[in-house]
Amino acid sequence: MKRPDSTFLSPEATVSRRAVLRGAAGAAGVLVASRALAADDQGAHDHGKHYSPGVRNKKRAALAAAAETCTAKGEVCLSHCMETFLQGDTTMASCADAVQQMLPVCRAMSSLAVYDSPHLKDLARACIGVCTDCEKVCREHAEHQKECKDCADACAALIKECQKVLA
Repeated sequence: MKRPDSTFLSPEATVSRRAVLRGAAGAAGVLVASRALAADDQGAHDHGKHYSPGVRNKKRAALAAAAETCTAKGEVCLSHCMETFLQGDTTMASCADAVQQMLPVCRAMSSLAVYDSPHLKDLARACIGVCTDCEKVCREHAEHQKECKDCADACAALIKECQKVLA
């Protein structure tokens, strides 16, 4: 006798009740075992003996914060440059170009600083160069454009933090 729900399935595609029960029992077993292991693992295993991400993250916290601030101020500056372009004013073109080069380097610096990467010194050298260029161009507009002044100040602060890495 044909089951009414099997009209759309081929005989090979139907699933027996026994197979469903075996699968459900297996899934329940995995769930129970994983919860038991998780409960057993809490407090029983100290990850601090293997690594100390809190210490690593804090070691370069000022550098990471300066890089993040520089990125945020740079985004605002770049947005301001784009607004002036839309109004037909291209006097901020060199500023936009410098900020666009600075942003990816600062994002990378923030990431490497958080992990206290062994490549930090190499990136710090590049970051100093890119941020020096950006600061110089933004300073040209700082008197009249708050966004440029803030970006230049952020670049100067990040340069100081990068110099500490190289010292």
